[in-house]
Order: sequence, then C-alpha cells, then structure tokens
Amino acid sequence: MAGKRKKSIPQKTRDFKINTRIIITSVLAIVIPILILAIAACIFVFTSMDRYDFTSVNTESYNVVNQIQWSQTVNNIAAVLAGDDEESEKLEKIKETADRLEAFGSILYIERNSELYYSTTDSDLALKEANEIAPINKNVNSYYYGESGIVIVNTATDHDLNYTIIAANNNYSEQDNGAGYASQHILASLTNNATVVMGVCVFTFVAAIIVISLITSKTIIGPIEKITEGANEIAKGNLDYEIDYQSANELGQLTRSFNDMRLRVKESIESKNRADQQQKEMIAGIAHDLRTPLTSIKGYLEGIRDGVADTPEKQKRYLETIYDSAVSMEKMLNDLLTLSKLELGNITLNQEKVKISDFTSFAYEIGEELKKSDFEFTIKNNTKTDPVLLIDTDRFARVVDNIISNSIKYRRKSVRGKIELIISEYDHSVIFEIADNGMGVDKESLTRIFDTLYRADKARSNVSDGSGLGLAVCRQIVELHGGMIWAQTNAENGLSIFISLPKTEEPEEDKNEKNSDH
Repeated sequence: MAGKRKKSIPQKTRDFKINTRIIITSVLAIVIPILILAIAACIFVFTSMDRYDFTSVNTESYNVVNQIQWSQTVNNIAAVLAGDDEESEKLEKIKETADRLEAFGSILYIERNSELYYSTTDSDLALKEANEIAPINKNVNSYYYGESGIVIVNTATDHDLNYTIIAANNNYSEQDNGAGYASQHILASLTNNATVVMGVCVFTFVAAIIVISLITSKTIIGPIEKITEGANEIAKGNLDYEIDYQSANELGQLTRSFNDMRLRVKESIESKNRADQQQKEMIAGIAHDLRTPLTSIKGYLEGIRDGVADTPEKQKRYLETIYDSAVSMEKMLNDLLTLSKLELGNITLNQEKVKISDFTSFAYEIGEELKKSDFEFTIKNNTKTDPVLLIDTDRFARVVDNIISNSIKYRRKSVRGKIELIISEYDHSVIFEIADNGMGVDKESLTRIFDTLYRADKARSNVSDGSGLGLAVCRQIVELHGGMIWAQTNAENGLSIFISLPKTEEPEEDKNEKNSDH
C-alpha cells in the first residue's frame, strides 16, 4: 500500500494570501541586494586590509603604499615623543616600532636636545649609514629614497625638549617603478578585487532570484496549474475529478468554488437524469393504464357488435362496464392534467380563511358517505383554540378525497375498514393525520408514494386499484399551500398520511363577534 505523500510546503505557508506573498517577494527583492552589497563590502575590506595597511612598514621594496607607510611610521614616532606619556611608556612604544623596522634591516636613531635618546645600533654607525645613503641635515626635515636606500629626517617638540628622528634603510630597492603597488597598478589591483567581489555578488543575487522564483512557482503557479487541470477535466465531463489543493488563501477559495460547482453540476445532471427516467416511467405507466380500460371498452363493444350480448340485461351490463372504464380513463386524465398544471405553476389558488370547526363539519359529511362503504370513521380534534387556515377549499377537499379514496381501495378484505382523522394544533401550524387500517406500505416505499405513477405493490398495478396520480396531486396541492405532506406506518400496520399547514390570523369579524359576546 502506497505511503502517504509528505507535504513539502507547511500548511501555514500554503495559507498565505497572494497579496502577502507579493509583498514578501517585493521586500526580499529590496533586502537581498542590500545584504549582498553589505557582504561584498565586508569581503572587500577583509581581503584588502593587509595589502593596503598604511599604519606600518611591511616591505623594503618601493611602492606608493610603502612610501606612505614610512612617512606614517616616522610621524607616529614623532607623535609619541611629543605626547604626555611617561618616559618608560614612550621608550616602550618606540622600541616596538623599531623592532618592526629592524625586521627589514632598517635603523632608527633619535636625539633629544642634541644628545642620544634611542638608537637601534651604535649611534656613530647609525649616523654613518644614514649619511652614506644621502647627506643629512639634522635641523631640516627631509625625505630621500633612491638606489642607495631611503633616509627620513623628522623633528618633534615636547615643551622644552627637541627631538630629531632619523630612519634609514640601505637595502631599500626600487626594482620597477611600474610594478608591484605603483600608483597605476594599485588601481588595477583594486579593480581586480572589485571584479571578484562583484562577481560573487552577481552570482549570489542570481541564486537568490532563482530561489525566490522557485518558491513563487511552487506556491502560486503550481496551484494554478492544478486548478487549470481540474477545470479542463470538468469541461471534458469528468465530474468525479476533485481538485486536490487545500489552503485558506485566494487559490484555496477558488479551488473550493470549482469543487462546489462540480458537485452542483453533477447533482443537476443526476437530477435531470432521474427526471428523464421518471418521465419515461410515467409515459410507460400512462400507456399501460390507458390500455387496460381501452381493452375493456373494445372487448365489450365487440361483444355487443357480434351479438354476444343477446339479451337486454347482458347489454345493460356491458354498457355499464364500458361506462365505468370510460369514467376511470377520464379521472386518470383529469388527475394527469391537474398534476401537469400544478408542476408548471399554471394553477392559482382561490384561498380563503377557514376555521377548523368549519372543516370538521365537512369531515362529518365524509363520514356519512364512508358508512355506505362499511367503513368506521372517527374524528379527534385536539386543537385548544379554533385555529384559522388560509386554503383553497375545493383543492384541499380534493386532497382529502384522494387520501380517503386511497384508503378505501387498499382496505383489508378480512376486517372492517377504519379511517380516523386526527387534528393537532401547534404554535405555527395545524397537522392533519388521516390513518387507516388497510394494507399499509413497506418502509422503502413510504418516501416514494407521492411520486407520479408510483405504486408500492405490484398487486396494485391494475387501473382499478388507482392510477398512481392521486397522492402526487395531493403533494403538489399541499406544497402550493406552503405546507408539507408525508406518510408513516401506524400502530395497526395501516397507513397514516400527515398534512401540515401554516396557521393564519382569525377573521376580524369573528374577533369582533367574540368581543361583543363578552
């Protein structure tokens, strides 16, 4: 069994709105170049620090930087001598500088008020070496470099103390003034360093843009491609295809809209297919139900024509059978016409306010008719007040008549028929229950007995047992009144049909009559 696919993007990231992602991308597009430039500057300074250090001498070969280093070193010594440090601290700093100069074969000689103050070697030897490089004048600051070496003479004053500083190096060389760190080569060297650093910057910037583009592609372009693929599948008619993308952002909302649309389209098509199937079944049922009485009429007419009905009594019985079959056909066609008008909305109700007390008077009249069919009929009025309904009396009478006729047709042969009318009142509605002790209906058929031409029992397939239109007409009329109708199996295993209708206000004239009585 395949393992569960691991999500590569956290759900919180998937839930980012597109607007938020665009803002983040824009900010990164600004921040990343700044960071890259800062890193490049640090790299440039780090790689150039030792090469362009002006604070101390680090070579005995001529170059522009070295000249600045010698000058800076001598000036630093002068600053130490002119400073306010203790004598021991001054000597320690001078010795530290002198040691670095001696590493390159240089000498350092310092006089204070024309007396020796410090020398890296014998004072006479130091002055001799300096003069061999170039004649010096202790009273004049000078800077000399040439093939024989370099000599620098500088002075410093600390209150009444006068210092003379002599730094020299007879190993100083100027092999090629255009090589090393000559002024023109320094520019080239800096350019090379800058080129390397900029190359690294460009590479890093391009890599960052690629990463951002990949993230954007995966979090925006990827879901869009999924939605596009799903839309194409739906357009091809594959209504079972579900777009697999879960997110709280705009793309997630669009995905849910597509999936909801797919389900609604699928449900609409399935509903249409069911309606088409019901229509086919209805046409087949009508053809069957019409053929039965027509066959009966045709057979009895042929009997009369061929002289089979050769006595007046027999002819009368044949004619009555023909008449009953014609009446049955007429009733079925009338029900079918009424149902079609109700479904198309071509019937307008003539509603009026009717009190339950008036309805029970009508129900008692029905009871009298039922006695002729050997049926027991009872009424239970459980209403506490006399609620008022807004109904079309003719249409509602037809509903009651159809239900009772249905109970009569499907009575049990072994027991006396029984029909009970129970009226109950609730806050906003009145419920009528018409219960019988007939054959009943199985649970699977309870929700379908109100469908057009539906019969719960194959034994009821004869037209004389009903056309299957009566209860469908009842449902349409009740729903047109803003009510509901449903069926249940009752305690006597018969069928109970419930009708719920909304209550309305009592007529004003009746209210006035009650008030006047009080």
